[in-house]
Amino acid sequence: MNGRSGLSVFLLFLLLLVMIVLQILSMVQSDRLYMRLNMLLEQLSNRQISERPHSRSQTPPPNLPMAKYPGDDGDWMVWQLTAEPRTLNPLTVEAETSTRYITTGSIFERILEYDFDEAKLKPWLAESYEVSKDGLEITVKLREGICFSDGVPITADDVIFTYETSMNPGVDAAVQRMAYKNFKKVIKIDDRTIKFIFDEVYWKTFEAVGLFEVLPKHLYKFDNPEEFNKRRSNPVGSGPYIFEKWDVGQQLVLKRNENYWGYKPKIEKIVFKFITNEAAALQALRSGDVDYMIPTSEQYSEMANDKQFNREFLVMRYWAPGVPVFFIAWNEEKPYFKDVRVRLAMTHIIDRKTIAKNLLKGEVEVATGPFYIYGRQNDPNIQPWPYDLQKAAAMLDEAGWIDSDGDGVRDKDGLPFRFKFSYPTGQLLYEQLAKLLKEAGAKVGIDVTPDPYEWSVFVERFQNHQFDALVIGSGGTIEFDPYQYFHSSQIADRGDNVTSYNNPKVDRLLEEARRTLDEDKRYELYHEFHKIIHEEQPFTFLFMRPERRFLDRRFENVKIHKLGLNELDWYVPKAKQRYK
Repeated sequence: MNGRSGLSVFLLFLLLLVMIVLQILSMVQSDRLYMRLNMLLEQLSNRQISERPHSRSQTPPPNLPMAKYPGDDGDWMVWQLTAEPRTLNPLTVEAETSTRYITTGSIFERILEYDFDEAKLKPWLAESYEVSKDGLEITVKLREGICFSDGVPITADDVIFTYETSMNPGVDAAVQRMAYKNFKKVIKIDDRTIKFIFDEVYWKTFEAVGLFEVLPKHLYKFDNPEEFNKRRSNPVGSGPYIFEKWDVGQQLVLKRNENYWGYKPKIEKIVFKFITNEAAALQALRSGDVDYMIPTSEQYSEMANDKQFNREFLVMRYWAPGVPVFFIAWNEEKPYFKDVRVRLAMTHIIDRKTIAKNLLKGEVEVATGPFYIYGRQNDPNIQPWPYDLQKAAAMLDEAGWIDSDGDGVRDKDGLPFRFKFSYPTGQLLYEQLAKLLKEAGAKVGIDVTPDPYEWSVFVERFQNHQFDALVIGSGGTIEFDPYQYFHSSQIADRGDNVTSYNNPKVDRLLEEARRTLDEDKRYELYHEFHKIIHEEQPFTFLFMRPERRFLDRRFENVKIHKLGLNELDWYVPKAKQRYK
């Protein structure tokens, strides 16, 4: 009895123990299941979160205008610029070459863009376009799914806002308004479709519509135009790079737009270092502080023959449409330069062939006008005026500028022929040119005072026509419309006719050329214009030189296209990357 009772108690205890163990196992399994479920939910949540902002960059829309870039991701490109931009606002007149290097195609994008190999405009932000038979309407359809870097979609409203801002008389955008001079209105068809309507035919209308940098209305809208004019930094566009920071006087940094609507370039950051001294810039390149620079002619000539330098750096030289022409501008508001005979005399005292040979090491062509010397706009039959001090002196005599008091300086009506020659500081070529002009002037009785300015001050004085004479370079377009530099309507409103040149015949030629779509007829008009400009010398055209670049050899896929270099092509193999 007692034995059976003890067995029963033992079996009951065993059963209870088994039940407890099963319960514990059940709880453990439940906890594991709960943990696994939580992990799955967390992974799913993380995946959804990571996909939300980046899904566009991982699966770009079809029919993109750019090819998929080759090579490895990573590294930075450090680009030396001689001049620091005054603004990153692409519409205002203060936007200059350094602004374009930083913003165009990287931060801001355009409706159409030039193909680097074919030199033809093709859709970019636009999916398609249609031109009316009479050429007075162009309808543009934007791509679907394109966004600004903050994720807001680009719509027709942004295009219209950009146009209306450019045309606002309170906005400091005289150059942009000139480009849209024949625009009648821009209207919205739907969220992705815009129609441009024109008052008259203009041969560059298609380019004016295409090379139209679109600003985000939701960020750039303003109540007072001065708000827009004062917006100089923190640019936002739709491009493959976004603004990171601007350390004034030192550098400006762009980082890759990881949510870019198209194929992303491989370089993760572009750093623009502002080094105004030419010797210091080359030293920064050789020490590895800079990867990319535009050398002077003297630097190029010296380094092109340096074998060790060529092992470390690509040394590139090439001609391309849009290379700048350098010139001296004579301000006709000043009493010295109102007379065409004086301006011709000034050209005759400048020995351009010696400048080309000695200062520029033969890396240039002497220019006779504003057009690309290998393009059809340029008249190759026009020959440069010769260096001739005797002829210059005779022209000055004829114009009434003589040394009446024997002090060695010509004068007229009691005014001595003394003027200031302005140029940007930090550029040896301009300093040497100022010295040569002073020496040449003294030989014919003209007192020339070199007048250097820091770049931002120089450009401000240039745009406000506050100078006697100055030297500068200008270029950047496939074919050039000289209207903005030589038509009398472009004198006012800080326009680009900085010399105040006014010739009614030239005005008529430029107006007719703008309306002429037939290329052969248009080139005839420009050749006639070229001849007049050559004879009247509002500018002394100095030279045109090929583009030159030095680049660290760790960069690959570097090609010289018909239109020059496209930095977005480049990459650095992982093993050679310098910045992480």
